[in-house]
Amino acid sequence: MAYEEKIQQITLEADGDQSANQYKFMVLGADGVALNTTAGGACVGVLQNKPTDTQSAIIAVGGVAKVEAGDAVARGADVQSNATGLAITAAAADFSQGTALAAAAAAGDIIPVLLRPNAQNNA
Repeated sequence: MAYEEKIQQITLEADGDQSANQYKFMVLGADGVALNTTAGGACVGVLQNKPTDTQSAIIAVGGVAKVEAGDAVARGADVQSNATGLAITAAAADFSQGTALAAAAAAGDIIPVLLRPNAQNNA
């Protein structure tokens, strides 16, 4: 069951149409926030809305946020972004973006993640 709780959020300009990227990890681009395309890289947070290129992006930077999984993820696992902005189990050398509070059975599942953007993973 996916849920949100006590989300800390910021509002930034969207770098183009981001309407297909709700609940995915985002980065700061030259013209606003954009989908993260670097597996294990640093992210600014998780997109909460579906902004077009004329709208603002709401980014969760703390609290418990809904995140789309890119693969099966165990409850309690540290997660990172893959190259399409989806949550996967974090690798030791990569940035963890938070902890999965529920398991994802498969890619496409929406799970609650306790956000800790850009923490060094201790896996």
